[in-house]
Amino acid sequence: MKKESSHRSDELKSLGWNQEEIIRYEELFEYSQRWGLINLEREDRQFLKKAEKILPKIESKRTTVKKLVEEKSYYKYIKFYFDLIDDFDRSNVLTTHISAWSIILGVELELLKELKPVLGLPDTIKAKEISSHRSSLIDMAIKKYKAINNNKTFDFNSALSIQDEVVSKSWKSIIENFPNENKRYMVIEEKVKDEFRNEVHLQIESFMKNEFPSLKVDL
Repeated sequence: MKKESSHRSDELKSLGWNQEEIIRYEELFEYSQRWGLINLEREDRQFLKKAEKILPKIESKRTTVKKLVEEKSYYKYIKFYFDLIDDFDRSNVLTTHISAWSIILGVELELLKELKPVLGLPDTIKAKEISSHRSSLIDMAIKKYKAINNNKTFDFNSALSIQDEVVSKSWKSIIENFPNENKRYMVIEEKVKDEFRNEVHLQIESFMKNEFPSLKVDL
């Protein structure tokens, strides 16, 4: 129960107490707050207890501030790589093309904000499996969308060596389980990017909804 720090004479008035009783209550309440209840006469203490009994209880309200998805470590991890890749593409990818990685990670970020998974330990453990989907999607970009290897490749292995306050020591390389991805950096033509993005969206959304524990719907 929350301790009262100010008198509640208005509430007592609404409960039928007369003006004389309310004035006495206010004076005794202020005295007890300053000098302590123990210093009041027994009769006065009983009077305050009588008031306390008829007043509605004040329950303590503990508010838990829920983190936004954008504040979760996993989201920051994907955003970190997306931002690096975005910067790399601006200088190293032709304007007629777009990198498969940029599309894939961009879709992941969009889905995380849209679906709002809890991203606690159970979700992040499952999220590690997305790495195999990324590799498969890049293979699909080659076969279905005629993706080609860019003249200059992005160095995934050195990305986390950047001295940046947002980099967590627990983060691993995004291609940790697929090191060969460091040898290729596939780009597709702008004219097919929307079609590729739609396929990426469908596959990753399906995975998140079916595999992330916090997104599973109990039937």
